[in-house]
Amino acid sequence: MTRTMLSRRRPLTMAAAALAGLATAFAVASPALATDPTPSPATTATAQPTATAEPTVTAQPTVTPAPEGPTCVTAADARYTHTFDGPAGTASITLTNGPLCAGEKQELALVSYVTPSAAFAVPQYVLDKSVQAFTGVADGELGVATLDFEVEVPACYTQVDFVFGSTIIDPLTDTSDRYGDRKVGSSSGIGARSEGPRAWYNGGKGTCEAAPEVIAASDCDGTVELTLVNRTGNASADFVVTGGAGFAKTVTVALRAIETVALTAEQAKEITVAAKGMQTWTGGWEKPQDCQEPEVGEPEAGYTFSCDEMTFQIVNPANGASLASTFTPSTGTAKTVTVEPGTTETVTFPAGPGFSVTVTGDLDSGGPLAWEQPADCDKGGEGGGDPSLPVTGAAAGGIAAGAVALLALGAVLFVMARRRRVRFTA
Repeated sequence: MTRTMLSRRRPLTMAAAALAGLATAFAVASPALATDPTPSPATTATAQPTATAEPTVTAQPTVTPAPEGPTCVTAADARYTHTFDGPAGTASITLTNGPLCAGEKQELALVSYVTPSAAFAVPQYVLDKSVQAFTGVADGELGVATLDFEVEVPACYTQVDFVFGSTIIDPLTDTSDRYGDRKVGSSSGIGARSEGPRAWYNGGKGTCEAAPEVIAASDCDGTVELTLVNRTGNASADFVVTGGAGFAKTVTVALRAIETVALTAEQAKEITVAAKGMQTWTGGWEKPQDCQEPEVGEPEAGYTFSCDEMTFQIVNPANGASLASTFTPSTGTAKTVTVEPGTTETVTFPAGPGFSVTVTGDLDSGGPLAWEQPADCDKGGEGGGDPSLPVTGAAAGGIAAGAVALLALGAVLFVMARRRRVRFTA
């Protein structure tokens, strides 16, 4: 009988299969050990919770961190909510998706008007306004979220508007601009960027009235400045101003406003101011208590003789006043002369024995001034004197005449006093 010899590979194959079976049995009995080739008692005790938490742990690395600080928007993309109470003159607006980005700005305005009717009517004049703005902020900063507005509302017919932008229409007339869809809460345009009630109001009770006043201030130079005031009124006031020299002017003063009118000395002599709602004012220039009289230069006057003439000379300084005087000779025709400031005038008459001249007017000789024959006329000389020699003299308002015989020239000089008449009219 022949015995087949066993192959050496078969025992190895069977041993490998046996080991594989033991490994499989061991893995079924201990799943945790199948995932950890070197388990420890602590690891084996906590293996079950770790296996169930695995999906959460592996998902966290895919989450993107939130950016720091708020996300900004442009003014064009900003959106708002608002409140509005027209009769009370209040409004508020909140930026809901802001803040605005750096460099961005959105202005808003609440404005109240006085109007001629409880319904929309023109003209309208601004009584009060409030202008505020949302402004952009830098990255990571917080901006203002809400703006609050309040204006005065007149106790008469009014209109109140809450609008985007800072441009105020004043006055609001037939030909002026309109706010249109700038009004907050409009159905279209920029006004539609805010959710809330219609933010415009017309109403009130009673016609608005002006409260005109006149304040006059006189200056030392004779001029007057009128201050036309509409201090507490709820409407504009029309002032009609008339004065001397045909002056006439109508001035419209807006409510809560002041205007001034300057009148010259001629115009200020008689002034009348009329306006609806006040008693007609009349007045004129009145000298202020602190005025100082301007210094007026004194004229110099004198006369000289020749063998057949009598000559008068009047010198009026630049700071003098205009002088008008009449020279009446004892024989011949009288001469009236006006001497303006800064000028010199001479008056000459044929003269002989018994001749004299009387000066009246702003210059007064105080009586006849007699011609005297110069000493050298008997020797065939011309006689006379130097008419340029000045004579200073008498105080203002007085009348003086003097004669001084000049030994060398035989000239006679006199001083005629100028009478000052300064008159202020009211």
